[in-house]
Amino acid sequence: MLMNSIPILKEILQALRDLYEKGEEHIIYINKLPITPEDRELLLDVLGEGQVKITYSSKTQPAEWKETGIYGVWIGVIKNRDDKPVLETIEITYFPKLASAQKEDIQESIKYLEEKIKEIEEKQKEVKDV
Repeated sequence: MLMNSIPILKEILQALRDLYEKGEEHIIYINKLPITPEDRELLLDVLGEGQVKITYSSKTQPAEWKETGIYGVWIGVIKNRDDKPVLETIEITYFPKLASAQKEDIQESIKYLEEKIKEIEEKQKEVKDV
């Protein structure tokens, strides 16, 4: 029995329009909505499968995003330590936010790279001085 798949598809359609026209991204938290197995099957069938799969390998919170056959629509699953899904999303975006580098991570990478460059330059200087 279908319960919410048609309204969800309409929400995806509107979110795609908003992404295209206004650059607005949208997330639907699927496991927070009442959907039947038939709803899930219809959604997966209509959305289809894309060519990109992103895997975030973490011991505490592994995650995976799959591009659907609809450009700009991604299905995400975030799991717990026991590899059980804790959050399932449909994300209407160019690229899933959580899969992209976060500002804090980039800041940490800048510091790391600065330190490595400094170490290399100091070693080069020592070699020249010898």
